[in-house]
Amino acid sequence: MRRLDKKNPHAALHAPIRPDRYAEPRKLSGDQLKKPLIRKAFWRLSRIGELRGRYLRQLDTIHGGRRTRSEKFDALARVAEQLLVRMDLATGVLGWLDVEQGRYFLNTQCGVAEDSGISASILNRLMHSLDKAGYVYRRIERVRLDEKDEAGLNLVRTRVLVRFTEDFWADLGLRFEWHRAKKSAIKRRDQELRAVAMARVARQEKASLEELNRQVSRRRWQESEARKVPPVSQAALPSGSGPPPTLKPPERSAAGPEDVTRSMARLLESAKAKKTT
Repeated sequence: MRRLDKKNPHAALHAPIRPDRYAEPRKLSGDQLKKPLIRKAFWRLSRIGELRGRYLRQLDTIHGGRRTRSEKFDALARVAEQLLVRMDLATGVLGWLDVEQGRYFLNTQCGVAEDSGISASILNRLMHSLDKAGYVYRRIERVRLDEKDEAGLNLVRTRVLVRFTEDFWADLGLRFEWHRAKKSAIKRRDQELRAVAMARVARQEKASLEELNRQVSRRRWQESEARKVPPVSQAALPSGSGPPPTLKPPERSAAGPEDVTRSMARLLESAKAKKTT
């Protein structure tokens, strides 16, 4: 399996499990409402029940000749603010990029449903209908947990990547505003990615410098310990220890004048004996 970049939204499907949050539900801030895309989208989506024949017409005709039930539009109006708060304009995904960790995280549907005041099953059916209309792209991954149920089987958590398509903004009448907002968000995302890359390089340099300092410190400690050991002399060595003595070949004794005389006498005697024979 090809390893995805941690900053890619699809990589967030395999990100570590995050602990449950306890923060209050978020609302659209004043800076967010200053953006034409967010301001107009919030106004239209929160009143989509009244404007159902004017905007998002594909959602009204997903069943062919039968119109979609009004409960889907009511649910979309209730979750409109929480969807816009969590939307990453650079990618259109319900998630965010953590610059400090250099990893992309996804917002859970349970969190969106809880902050919107609806059940998770209603939100899941709404996302299914939006996917069927071509307004969102969903990718579902099931992550195995360490927790086990009463039968001893591992629990499984379902993660869903939700990306809003261009057709959603086009049928909402905000194609031009979406292109402008996306272009601006991509520029900011490039700056964030450069910050992530610089932070990673800084961490690598810091780790390399710390490793070098540890090696230098260890080498100096070894040298200081070696200087503390006194040199061992031959006199201090006990008997039987130390290098074995080197063996030398036996030396021939030097011949004296008496040995030469005896040798000459033997030589003359042997010559006389040969003449007599």
